[in-house]
Amino acid sequence: MQQNLKPLLIIDSRYTLYDLRQKRTYKYNTVLQKSFILLQQHFQILVIFCHSKSNTNEFFYNEFQKNFQGIDSKQLSIQELQNTSFQNQEIIVVTHNYEQFILNQKYQLYYFSSVSQQLDKKKQLELKYYQANPKSNFHISHIQQIMSYFSKSENPFCVGYYFYPKKFNELIQFDALISNNNFNYIPIDFRFYNKYIQINLLFHRLMDIYKKKEINMKQNEVELFQQNYDKFITENAQIPVIDSIECLKTLIQRDELNIKLQSIFSSPQFQNAIQEHQIKIMTPEQIVYDNNYQHQDLSNLKYPLIVKSKQGALTANCHIMAIVVNEKGLRELFKQEQFKGQLILQQIINHNSIIYKIYQLGSKMIVQKRKSIPNIEINNFKFEEGFYIFDTQKDLFKNVSQCLKQVDEGIHECSNEDQLLKQMELLSSIISKDFNLHLFGFDIIGMNWEFYIIDINHFPGYKNVENARELFEQLFIQVSKK
Repeated sequence: MQQNLKPLLIIDSRYTLYDLRQKRTYKYNTVLQKSFILLQQHFQILVIFCHSKSNTNEFFYNEFQKNFQGIDSKQLSIQELQNTSFQNQEIIVVTHNYEQFILNQKYQLYYFSSVSQQLDKKKQLELKYYQANPKSNFHISHIQQIMSYFSKSENPFCVGYYFYPKKFNELIQFDALISNNNFNYIPIDFRFYNKYIQINLLFHRLMDIYKKKEINMKQNEVELFQQNYDKFITENAQIPVIDSIECLKTLIQRDELNIKLQSIFSSPQFQNAIQEHQIKIMTPEQIVYDNNYQHQDLSNLKYPLIVKSKQGALTANCHIMAIVVNEKGLRELFKQEQFKGQLILQQIINHNSIIYKIYQLGSKMIVQKRKSIPNIEINNFKFEEGFYIFDTQKDLFKNVSQCLKQVDEGIHECSNEDQLLKQMELLSSIISKDFNLHLFGFDIIGMNWEFYIIDINHFPGYKNVENARELFEQLFIQVSKK
């Protein structure tokens, strides 16, 4: 029989493609489908379904057949797999359980890591694996990372990483976190402490472990994760981190962030730039209000307002905001479950539907101009309730337009954009230095000669940024040299 020229890629479907803890199919099928298309160009693929419970195995097998047509798959027991011979000269096996999911012939193991795996079993396997392979080139948490098979390096720069699935799938789509000739990427699970693992840099968005809707982690595991991260940082102070949790804490509370930004804008360095470029950047007027305990006088507020949670990240409602046009609307809004507790009441800045999205990736600043919400005028507001709730992660212009009687569809260009860009560059460099951040984004809105900064977000999406992978790699080297 003629041997297949492509390497054979055998994938253990358990955890690799499905979340077995919640007995459901993996929710990032679109990303996985793209990954399979890429892998098919380089590998002959065989997905094995070998769950010990036949009903579970049958369910996931049928789901795979439905969602991933054209990919060869089989239902085999572990024993049947061990008794099967394959004709390919090169064989790669991807599995989370490398002690049981084995072949009777030579193959390259890719050890797969998933936060959904049973913790004690995973801890036992991983510690044993890293005791033998302290700087492994074959530890992955997404099948697309198997593309590193074609990269050869004896001593690559080793980056340990943790990202929850949504952010990780953003990164994998522009080939970040795929090992190559110069960089090796190792997933780190801080639910247990791995004293054997060796890395040169830690790359993470660890605070996402507190996003209960985004990750599948029990409360005791979240606590273990934080404790072991703290222990790792203490015992490995020489390893650089992008970005440290301490540097992120100021970003979380919107009122504390506002105070920090005001100090930047009042600094001599920024005041000199205002005089030079004749453009003023500032923070919108705002107050903190706790509607659980306060009965504060609201009669002197200037409407319309934007109302949002005091905490700018890590909560389920941090992206839910409301437009309020009068005191009646504000008091009615306070009755809504999403608007309980500490809130920011902030003046609305009309800005002719233009928003500047600024992304900082290491030393590189990227500016993208986008369509924003239409101008808000009280006499143009549609709803008698006096408020309108919206989600900032959805189409802003379309979403907010629903609360207006008439909408100006046009975008009015900024006449002094060159001066504004110089101010943005200065502001971004100061934020990077003062907050000690390498990955962040912020929004600028306004018109004429007055502009406003709206929040700062750590590690925004970089999906529209050209050469993002190369920029990340440059950042890793830059930070390690410091």
